[in-house]
Amino acid sequence: MLDPKGNTGVYLIYAYVRIKSILRKAGYDEATSNIADYSFSISNDSERNLALTLLRLPEAIEAAAKELMVNRLTDQLYEISNKINDFYNTSKVLGSDEQNSRIGLLIATTKVMELCFDLLGMKTIERI
Repeated sequence: MLDPKGNTGVYLIYAYVRIKSILRKAGYDEATSNIADYSFSISNDSERNLALTLLRLPEAIEAAAKELMVNRLTDQLYEISNKINDFYNTSKVLGSDEQNSRIGLLIATTKVMELCFDLLGMKTIERI
């Protein structure tokens, strides 16, 4: 349960906290920033794969509700966490030409993850 690798709560929360750290370093503040300033476009495969995974959220929620299988949401979070790690390994965010776009993708990722965590009854944290 507490293993920082694999499909565990710690791994999922760590992926979320890592995104929040990058957003802080980029100067994004949810309370004062305008999310519309961070629209994103896809420039590589890791961004595309992450975006496509985010777009599967409605399917995961519907499957969880229809089949009464909450693991559909945990599977969605785990897949997002894996895709975000691939994204980190292939795409520089801070200081890149695509920084604004990539910040937008990270903001969208946090929103999807927050909804999944909320539906699962898990609290999020900003820092580890």
